[in-house]
Amino acid sequence: GLDDDRRRIFCNRSLNMASIGAVGFDMDYTLAQYKPETFEALAYRLTKEKLVSVFDYDTSILDLEFDCNYIIRGLTIDKVRGNILKLDRHKYVKMAYHGFQQLSREERQKYHSRWKMDAFDDPTPYVQ
Repeated sequence: GLDDDRRRIFCNRSLNMASIGAVGFDMDYTLAQYKPETFEALAYRLTKEKLVSVFDYDTSILDLEFDCNYIIRGLTIDKVRGNILKLDRHKYVKMAYHGFQQLSREERQKYHSRWKMDAFDDPTPYVQ
């Protein structure tokens, strides 16, 4: 419990949260222990709710089920084509999906034939 100082988190200074717009989470277990499936399921549900309530997405997305085996860290979103990309350290597209449809090898190679090594220097059409 919180009576055990070894289980508590301390801060060396005060932080005025009034101007903080977002809070990130340290997801490598160094600050807190958590169950990834539970955390990801919560994030998934809250994201769907926000997409509907704030961004006017169709309410049918609320019926989408969370699949913890489908989530992969370090993905890049191609906002122009609507694809989800998994890149290696050399920016090679190892895996690509459009929704739940995996793109073929030929479709993935189209990225390489169009892009040079600095393809992600302009962050506008891509989000990581």
